[in-house]
Parts: sequence; structure tokens; C-alpha cells
Amino acid sequence: MLARHFAQCCGSMHYWRWLLRTLSILLCASLMLACTAQPTREDLAYSVPQTESSQHHTVALLGASGMVGGYLLEAALGRGYTVRALARNPAKLARFSNRITIIKGDARDPAVIRELLHGSDAVISALGPVKADGDASHFINTTVTRNILEAMPAEDISLYIAVSGAAVVMPDDNRNLLGWWIRTLAQIGLRGALQDKQAEYALLADSTVDWILVRCPLIEPKPFDEPPLVSLQTPPAFQLRAGALAQFIMEQVETREFIRQGPFLGSSKPAN
Repeated sequence: MLARHFAQCCGSMHYWRWLLRTLSILLCASLMLACTAQPTREDLAYSVPQTESSQHHTVALLGASGMVGGYLLEAALGRGYTVRALARNPAKLARFSNRITIIKGDARDPAVIRELLHGSDAVISALGPVKADGDASHFINTTVTRNILEAMPAEDISLYIAVSGAAVVMPDDNRNLLGWWIRTLAQIGLRGALQDKQAEYALLADSTVDWILVRCPLIEPKPFDEPPLVSLQTPPAFQLRAGALAQFIMEQVETREFIRQGPFLGSSKPAN
């Protein structure tokens, strides 16, 4: 009887482990898809308020053809910034071709990064691994950030803003249950990507440039409706509107409020 009960418990434990892992993988996959999916014209048209900046900036943007990058591109143009965008396939940015400078190339090539940064005031990266690249995308954020940090002094650029994940750990974190859960899910389903993002942070922490690492939970392809929730200790929500993220980053280009910090962002749930 005891042996049968023990076998049943073991089987049950195996099932729940399998279920947790499956749910984690599905959630993490949705996180990755949300970051790389291409936005629609309708989404982008209302991503952030179209307000003119009091300052003029030239922004070097990586990941412009992805979902988050698309919102960032629209937000920068809405503020009157000059944008230099990197794209391996410029055709993906064809509808912006008369409004931005498109640099063709691979961000893992230091020469391409130097060309992208030339004449820029700030660098923004919404770059993430592309599934089609396979092993070539391994530690892509660390590689690209190293290239950027090495190229910034020659162009007299001090500000680098990178979109990262809410699972990345920094010394002053004080995570609540939600923060712990987000990190646990990433450790189970996105271990390689998390290691890459964590190593990227280590590079930034060891550098002398002004950087901001924007740590995000699940990013939804939704336009701006209100400023995001911001915390320096724990993720304030499980989801974040891409439009709110874009507005926050563009404001940081001007205010530099969170220099050498990793603010967590989140969006409150809409009222019923």
C-alpha cells in the first residue's frame, strides 16, 4: 500500500513539474514573440503622444524592425528626433526611408556599429535574439553591447539605453512575489537569453558610460495610454504596453533620470 501511494505521489510530482515547465516555456515564448513581432501601422500611429521635444537629438536605434523598436522609432520621430536605424534587411523599414537614415548591416560587426553611431547623441537598443539565426544569436546582446561600448568614446556619445528583461538581477533589487515568479519562469524557459542579458548588464556596470537598463516584463503590442509604473526594486506589473515603454525611453534621452540604474517598468490594468 505504501509503495503504491509513493508511486502515485512520484507520478503526481512528475506531472506537476512537467506542467510547470510547459507553462513556463509557453509564457517565455510569448515574451519573445511579443518583443520581435512587427507592429501594424494602426498600432504605431497612436503609440505615444506626438509632442515636439524642446531639444534636438540624433538617436542611433538598434532593433527598429521589431515590435518594440517600431514603437521607439515612431516615438523618436514624433518628438522631432533624427533617427539612424540599423537593419539587416532595409526593406522592413521601407516606409520610413524618407524620414530616417537606414544603415544596412549586422550589429555583431564592429564596423557597422561605428557607422551607425556616427553623428549620434544617444544609442538605444531594442535588440533581441532572432529565432531564425539559430546558434548565431547566442549571446547577441552581450556581443552587440560590447561593440557599442567600444565605439561610443570615438563618437563622443555618453548615453546608452538598452531594453532588457525583468528577470535580470541588480544589486539593489528587493523582489516581491511577482518579481520572484518572473525570474523563476525565465530561469526555466529562457535560461540562455537570461544569461545573455545578465552578462550584458555586467558589461554596462563595468563601463564608464552613462547607461540605463530598462527591465521589462511581458511587453504587449499596445499603444500609449498612460505613463508606465516604475520601480527600482521589483517589477510593478506582469505586463507593459510597448507605447508606454517607448515614451519612457524617449523621456530618458532628455532627462537622464535613471543613469546607471535598471528601472523596472509595468503597465497598470485598464479599468473595467
